Amino acid sequence: MFKEFLLLAFEALKERKLRASLTILMVIIGCSLLIAVDGISTGTLYYINKQFQKLGTNVLIVIPKSTAVKIDKNMINFIKNLEGVVDAVPAYTQTVTAYIMGEEVTVTIIGIDNLKLPLIFPGLELLEGTYVSETDPVGAVIGYQLAYPSPDKKLELGQAIKISWVEAIGQEFVRHEKSFVVRGILNYFGAMFVPVDRSIFVSTKAARSFLNKEGSYDILFIIAKDVSYHDYLRDAISSRYDVDVISMKIIIDVVNNVLSAITFFINSIAIVSLVVASVGIITTLWTSVMERIREIGILKAIGFKNHHVLILFLNEAVIIGLLGSSIGTLAGVVLSHLLRNFLLPQFTWIKPRFTIFSFIKTWSVSMIFSIVSGLYPAWRAAKWDPVVALRYE
Repeated sequence: MFKEFLLLAFEALKERKLRASLTILMVIIGCSLLIAVDGISTGTLYYINKQFQKLGTNVLIVIPKSTAVKIDKNMINFIKNLEGVVDAVPAYTQTVTAYIMGEEVTVTIIGIDNLKLPLIFPGLELLEGTYVSETDPVGAVIGYQLAYPSPDKKLELGQAIKISWVEAIGQEFVRHEKSFVVRGILNYFGAMFVPVDRSIFVSTKAARSFLNKEGSYDILFIIAKDVSYHDYLRDAISSRYDVDVISMKIIIDVVNNVLSAITFFINSIAIVSLVVASVGIITTLWTSVMERIREIGILKAIGFKNHHVLILFLNEAVIIGLLGSSIGTLAGVVLSHLLRNFLLPQFTWIKPRFTIFSFIKTWSVSMIFSIVSGLYPAWRAAKWDPVVALRYE
């Protein structure tokens, strides 16, 4: 019985091809927008989470709020003794000018215990050479992009690079220069938020001497057992020292919340298009009802009950929703790539990602909108008195 009703509904729509096609198109547009927005936002969230995870989610970063606060041995020992702390790794950091293979580039020099870099940057590994020991005054480990500035250029192990920075002393500017020897080259890391690939890592001893840091560190990396200790550690450190304690987990949560809010806003716009499509379905079916009043009378005269007429006209909404939702779901995948390539060409790192749940959710929402939109016209059709319907001109 249901199959026959479905065929009758399909034939009714075929008789009004243009009107039905435009209504289906509205459903396609709404559904595809939802899929496209969801794919782009999911891809963006995935990329950002992946980038932050390269700087371990169990890592906390301590930065002084003012020059009056010193990251010294006393602070480091206090933090190391806190519950949940695996290690606390201090570092010197400064933006400097490097002369590499005849080119002048601005880089970040980081003085740190090189052997502890994998703790801070999970997945970091050497492509060539070795890490610099704490007793090496001239050794350096180079980020991938500095070692491979172009396809035809490569920095070799043992090659010297000159680094310089300018210090303001009163009214004078003093330039400090020093040559370092490449001991190791890091594999490509690709962290967008942490410029590992454009950094030069040296020993803390070498950085202290070259940068005139006098034993006070610029930054402190805390490796916690897991993220459950973050709140405790942040409170314990902040209450004792005037410092900022940055948690990778908190940053990820904030970014996720912001992107979720943006996605919700854009999805709301896409939902409006489905509402418009719903109005189109109501209009299409209502017009169909008004054009087929005599047909309704004949159907009831030959034995059709009210629920039969209801199902018949509701099936038209089902067909519109089914076609629009199915085609719109596929079109949304294509649309997401078109939006990414033509509207966001500078964000090459964004790659739309989709889940089965996303497809099912969007398809279901579109179908529900379509069916609900068809309820009123179908109910009105079912309520026509057969005698009145037969006399209708």
